[in-house]
Amino acid sequence: MVGLDTVVVRSDAVLDASVGDDTVLMSIETGQYYTMKVTSRAIWERLATPVRVGALCADLAEAYQAPLETVEADTLAFLNYLETQKMIERRQQ
Repeated sequence: MVGLDTVVVRSDAVLDASVGDDTVLMSIETGQYYTMKVTSRAIWERLATPVRVGALCADLAEAYQAPLETVEADTLAFLNYLETQKMIERRQQ
């Protein structure tokens, strides 16, 4: 399970492309397609390089002027979903 101290990065097995204001992802392993909109797209862009989840949440809370606790809960849920879909990988801290 992804936590605030976990370092994550995009999986190399996922291709992405910008389509208008969205980002479309395709898992090479499963052939599944996903569409990322505003906030999920911002998270995906930040996962281009390894990032500690707690730092990611702090950046998002500041950028969107949202309560940190809300951002943490929503981001953790999203990242855990991405991990179950093999779209992100954990890295050593």
